[in-house]
Amino acid sequence: MSIRLKATLAAAALVATGAAASAADLGHPSVVVSKRPVESGVQVGTLSCRSPGGIGWILGSDTELACDYKPIGARHPVDAYLGHISTVGVDVGATGPSVLKWAVISHSNDIGPGDLAGKYRGATASAAALIGGGANLLVGGSGTTVSLQPLSLEGQTGLAVSAGYAALTLDPV
Repeated sequence: MSIRLKATLAAAALVATGAAASAADLGHPSVVVSKRPVESGVQVGTLSCRSPGGIGWILGSDTELACDYKPIGARHPVDAYLGHISTVGVDVGATGPSVLKWAVISHSNDIGPGDLAGKYRGATASAAALIGGGANLLVGGSGTTVSLQPLSLEGQTGLAVSAGYAALTLDPV
């Protein structure tokens, strides 16, 4: 037998063995392991709050809010809250009406009436020169299982600058 014929037969045997192994694997599903970070919560809705505005007291401020919670996919808000936000830190100036909007993050999709009630605490910063904006990162609520984050979107008018610690209290209406 020539060397060329031996090499051809050996190659054919390898191809046949590989085809048989592949055919045997068709009956066995392959398993792919992927590692993803565990999500700490999911967005279940948005919280929108309106403020009439106010004057900063240099070292802080207090503002009353009217808030509505709207679940994802809902056409209209389903839950109303009265809010009170206090800021401790630099807060200088005066603002007109403001709107704050947070993504509501929870470990459960089952958010019922009044479930957002509680105290939220965290960092705040905003600035306005006729028009302006700000950001608030607050965590808390009922048993600290709800977060208002990642950041609120805030639109305001006035001439002011603010940065520091914020505490928001929500009470159901």
